[in-house]
Amino acid sequence: MAEILNMPNESKPVTKEDISNIHKVMEKITTNTESDKNMMDSIAEVLALPDDQFEIVAPGVLQAYRQTLNNPNDKIALTQALNATGYKAEDLTESFGQLFEEIDKMELTFTKRDFLKNLFSIIANAINETEGIAKRTINIPIELCNPSARIPQYAHISDSGLDIYALDDITIKPGETVLVPTGIKVAIPSGYELQIRPKSGRALKTKLRIANTPGTIDSGYRDEIKVIIENVDPPIKDITYEEKIDGDKITLEVTSILFGSSYTIGKGEKFAQLVLAETPKVAFYRAESVDVFDGNREGGFGSTGLK
Repeated sequence: MAEILNMPNESKPVTKEDISNIHKVMEKITTNTESDKNMMDSIAEVLALPDDQFEIVAPGVLQAYRQTLNNPNDKIALTQALNATGYKAEDLTESFGQLFEEIDKMELTFTKRDFLKNLFSIIANAINETEGIAKRTINIPIELCNPSARIPQYAHISDSGLDIYALDDITIKPGETVLVPTGIKVAIPSGYELQIRPKSGRALKTKLRIANTPGTIDSGYRDEIKVIIENVDPPIKDITYEEKIDGDKITLEVTSILFGSSYTIGKGEKFAQLVLAETPKVAFYRAESVDVFDGNREGGFGSTGLK
C-alpha cells in the first residue's frame, strides 16, 4: 500500500515505452505471478499513464482484481500475506477513512483517485470475507509428480476440504476396489495429518465410496497420495426365476438378472477431498478406575436409542 501512496504525484510524458507496456502491465496483474512489490509497481505504471490511456486500462485492471480475488485460494493467500506483516482485516477497515483522505491529497485526477479507492475496496472486501475462517494458514510443500496433476483447491472460502482431481478417466466395476493416484506428493509438518474424505455429492449420486474413510496421510509420508475407491454396488443385484415342473422334477429357470453399475471418474474431475487436521499426541497414565473422572454418562452401545 505504501508503495502506491508514495508514487510520484505527476503523470510522466507519454512515450512509446508507455504504450508498449500497457499489455505487459495487464499481464502482470491478471496472472498474479509477480511479487507484491512488482504488482504495486505495475499499478504505479498504470497510474502514470496519460489520462486517455488510463481510462482504457483502468476498468480492466479492476475487473482483473475482482476475478482474481474471487478465487478462495487467492483470498487465503492474500490474508496470509497481510497477517504476516501484523496487519489485520479489522485494522484495514478502521483505517479506511484515513486511507481515502490520503488518496484525496494526491495530485492525481479524480478518475485516478477513484481508481485507487475502488482497488483498495476490492482488496479489503476479499480480506474481510476470510475473517473468522482462515485465522491460521499452514504452509505445506507439494510436488506434482504427474504432468496431469493439479494442486488441490478450495471451492469456497468457508470449505474445510480441498478438492482432489482425477489424473485420467477411470472406470470402477461393481464390487471392485481400486487405488486411484492423484499425482501429488506432500511434506506435512509434524503435528498434522491430511485426511482423505469423500465428496458428498458423489456419495449421494453413486455407489462409489472411500473404503478407509477418513484415510490418513501422516506427516512422515512422502510418496504419492492415492485414494482407495470402492464401488459398493454388487456385481449382481437381483435375480428372478420361474419354477418349471416336469412330473416329479422341479427346476428353476432364470428369467432376468439385474447387474450392478460401473461408475467412471472423469479426467480432471473432483473425486475426493483433503482436510488438514492437528494430531496432538496421547500420553496414557494408569488409573485404578476411570469412573471417578468427570464426564461419565453411563450406558454403552445403543443406550441412547435411535430417536
